Amino acid sequence: MRKPLTLVVPGLLWPAPLTPRPTQALELPALAWLLGRGRRTITPPCPFERELARLFDIHGDEISLAALRRRGEAHASASAAHWLCADPVHLSIASGNLLLSEFAPDEIDAAEATALVAALNELYGDIGEFSAPAPTRWYSRLTEPPAAAFSTLHDAAGRPMQHFLPTGEEARRWQRLLNEIQVTLHNHPVNAAREAAGRRIVNSLWFWGSEAYGAPPHDFVAGANKHPEHPRPPYAMVQATDPVARGFARLANIEPAAPQLDAALNGDVLAVLDALAAPARHVDLDAWRAALAALEKDWFAPIACALQSGRLQRLQLFAPGDRCGFKLALGGFARHAFWRKPLALDDLPLPVPR
Repeated sequence: MRKPLTLVVPGLLWPAPLTPRPTQALELPALAWLLGRGRRTITPPCPFERELARLFDIHGDEISLAALRRRGEAHASASAAHWLCADPVHLSIASGNLLLSEFAPDEIDAAEATALVAALNELYGDIGEFSAPAPTRWYSRLTEPPAAAFSTLHDAAGRPMQHFLPTGEEARRWQRLLNEIQVTLHNHPVNAAREAAGRRIVNSLWFWGSEAYGAPPHDFVAGANKHPEHPRPPYAMVQATDPVARGFARLANIEPAAPQLDAALNGDVLAVLDALAAPARHVDLDAWRAALAALEKDWFAPIACALQSGRLQRLQLFAPGDRCGFKLALGGFARHAFWRKPLALDDLPLPVPR
């Protein structure tokens, strides 16, 4: 039997349960057909990284999220090291609280990132080597493992920063370093130019990622971030642009490709479609609806047609989320099960918040 096409679609389930019918007036007939014809399972809340680890059959705490994401970057080294994500962020004051926010991928250009990282390496080289393989994804390769626990950027963004500062044995050291870096960045000419142009300045970093994938908050791994090797690739192809997903692929000895529908329809492919993830994380309903409409046109409609024609024999879809998770499975029977009616995404029987 031909192996299925496996889709991972983080953000497919809208995270705000009190939003009335978030897909209202969107034309999503293919997604409704898939939901109606398939076997549906609601699962407990599941981080994106943990879902990927399960799909790649990679277990344990051998690798930190920072090392995993760094491995997924272009021209990444596979050597073991102590890695931290050191992502650029913007700090602002609201209602007496210091809030941090992420930068969109196009908000910082490569020249700005290069200049800011060079300043960090000049002043803080004793901590480790800073690098920016992408303008909004920065890293620090540490000279020694951090004896501290860090909150993820996704958890801290948009919330009072003081609740998410480093904890543990070296908490004060890392908090002091963060304050010093904020002063350095604030005074840098790049930020003076950004401010003069009316753009948000890069006035802090956010360290995170020492915890192992799937670990509870504030757990961290002592020692080097090791790289477990997967003896047999679980898929013929992995398609993803997300660096965490690409890192998992490389752990499984698969060189990832960009998502491409025709190749995916051959089956035995894991495709990570993450266009909904950022809008869902930021609770941006308009952007989420636009991304969902694009997925309907570019992926769900062709997949439904391929299942109906028999070109694609099986489909698995996983939608990890903070509210709950969701799994959908369709086999060759789907095109014959005419008694199964289409089901709108808004009508999925999701848990009701207490």
